[in-house]
Amino acid sequence: MENKLKELKNTFIEGIKNIKNNIELKELENNYIWKKWKLKKILAWIKDLNLEDKKNIWIIANNLKIFIINNIKNKEFELEKLKYEKIENDEQIDISLEFPSKNLWHKHPISITSNLLEEIFISLGFKIEDGPQIEIEKYNFDKLNIPDNHPARDVWDTFWISDNINNKRSKWEKYLLRTHTSPVQVRTMLKWKMPIKIIVPGRVFRYEQEDARHTCNFYQLEWLVVWKWITFWNLKWTLDTVMKKLLGKDTKLRFRPSIFPFTEPSAEIDISCQICKNTGSHCKMCSWTWWVELLWAWMVHPKVLTSCWINPEEYSWFAFGIWIDRIASQKFWVDSSRMFYQSKLKLNEQF
Repeated sequence: MENKLKELKNTFIEGIKNIKNNIELKELENNYIWKKWKLKKILAWIKDLNLEDKKNIWIIANNLKIFIINNIKNKEFELEKLKYEKIENDEQIDISLEFPSKNLWHKHPISITSNLLEEIFISLGFKIEDGPQIEIEKYNFDKLNIPDNHPARDVWDTFWISDNINNKRSKWEKYLLRTHTSPVQVRTMLKWKMPIKIIVPGRVFRYEQEDARHTCNFYQLEWLVVWKWITFWNLKWTLDTVMKKLLGKDTKLRFRPSIFPFTEPSAEIDISCQICKNTGSHCKMCSWTWWVELLWAWMVHPKVLTSCWINPEEYSWFAFGIWIDRIASQKFWVDSSRMFYQSKLKLNEQF
């Protein structure tokens, strides 16, 4: 009987070598230790042995059973490993190959314009800053010299967060959708790392009547420089340089005096319309005036510097803002900013 067990072990070892899949392995397992159980058939004759031989045969048979079970588990692991190696080989990707990406996606005109502006300002030594779109009243208005009783707040028709939230918050801490990107300038100045030379691109929200130049949400890019001996001349040179790099060397700028509550002095800036090119043709963007208001610029009011713990006697700053939507309209000859938000494939697929 001992010889039969040795023969059974040798037969098992030869049989498991030829197993190629889990189905064959399961059949082998059934043959040796489960349903058909060849080991059991051999041990059926153990009753005819004496007690000492029975003990020896049971030990050998039990060790053989453990040997078969362990080898089946190892074979199962080996088959699983081979399966995944085959999948890996069949599905491997050569990352050095070039795959065509034509017509898979399009950059939005506003994204293209924003990226171009960022590249221009970075070449002039500016850094990019960002901030939250849900802002608090203190940064959006109060630290910009616009208290709650100031008439200038009427200019910005603000989207406030629900009363259920704001009623539980103290004055100056109430939530709103930012009406401009200027709060990021305040946050940057409060860090107090001089000199400050940043741009702040981002989305802003105002409750406005929509037309060719206005939408209730749009994109601004503001820039800020705080250092000693800064003048309006520095501002004007920077503006002229940026606009001519972006729209072409023939672009003309027109400065008009204006009033902003947190600036002194300040101006609104028009550029020569790039759509009608002063031809006098019908143009919704410039309304036949041949000028389009795209920017605003200012030397910042000393009170704003003081509120950010900066000495206005030692430092001065200048800043300006751009409507990225209007710049994109001029850059790509789109006669209405609203078209950028209407998901028109005929427009977007051109980029």
